[in-house]
Amino acid sequence: MKKIFFTFGMIAVVTALLVSCKKMTLDGLAFPAEKTDQYLFEAFSDGEIDIPSQYDLSAADRTLVEFNSTDQESGEQYKLYGVYIGDMSTIATDTVILYLHGQSKHMDYYWSRASLLAHTGGHLNYGVFMIDYRGYGMSEGTSTERGLYEDADAAIDWLIAQGATPEKTIYYGFSLGAIPAIDRSAYRTDFKPSKLIIESPLASVQNLVDNSTLMNVNSDFVTDLSFENSEKIKEVNCPLLWMHGKEDTYISIQNGELIYANYGGSQKTAYRVDNCDHSEVPEKMGYETYVSNLLNYIRE
Repeated sequence: MKKIFFTFGMIAVVTALLVSCKKMTLDGLAFPAEKTDQYLFEAFSDGEIDIPSQYDLSAADRTLVEFNSTDQESGEQYKLYGVYIGDMSTIATDTVILYLHGQSKHMDYYWSRASLLAHTGGHLNYGVFMIDYRGYGMSEGTSTERGLYEDADAAIDWLIAQGATPEKTIYYGFSLGAIPAIDRSAYRTDFKPSKLIIESPLASVQNLVDNSTLMNVNSDFVTDLSFENSEKIKEVNCPLLWMHGKEDTYISIQNGELIYANYGGSQKTAYRVDNCDHSEVPEKMGYETYVSNLLNYIRE
């Protein structure tokens, strides 16, 4: 497993420092983005997970796309970048997975994960659309909680413009990406996904504070973020797949359990993976099993 940026997990340390500070905010730690002048994708050598060569993709399998995301308060627009894996000319008839990645670096870091999804049911069986949020990679702006939702909306709008339909669109959110995936599944009324997949999700910032410190501290004291996944999931009605490592030392499985218990729909599936840390679900589940489980869920 590649090392991930330790950000939310630093809450315990930051909270301990509160005794000597007026207020410390964790907002800046939530989005450890890295900028890049050029995406490498399959040529990137330091991805979050290492996958077998059978899941490799070539440059011919992908298209780099640009689209705009709008700050709904200021009206300012930001150019975002995404990558579409598959044939863009058949988006209107294909099943498409909108993949919302975790908090680290940029799309190159998660290319191997997107490659796995692009092999669900066979090479390029489903289209996969992955984006970089504001401030990540080549995308403009600075990430915020509201910006995550606006950027996800912009990605959905791009898919709609290509002819995608909600009946054949699936949202997949990993770690940080589960936040906009759940929010848009719950509250965007004009485009409800057919299914939702969340991997290693956070229940809420308050839950993380409660389980990461020895002090009784309200999350408002250390951050303006909320990330209320465990409440928002109550408004989600589409089928849900949740996956989480039992030994997740970054976002404990109790976060996912709370989300899963609060889910407002009637069709839900869970995979609790043994001996598995935060970013190890595909590896510890077994790559073939992981892809097979996704395929079975999508086909249900």
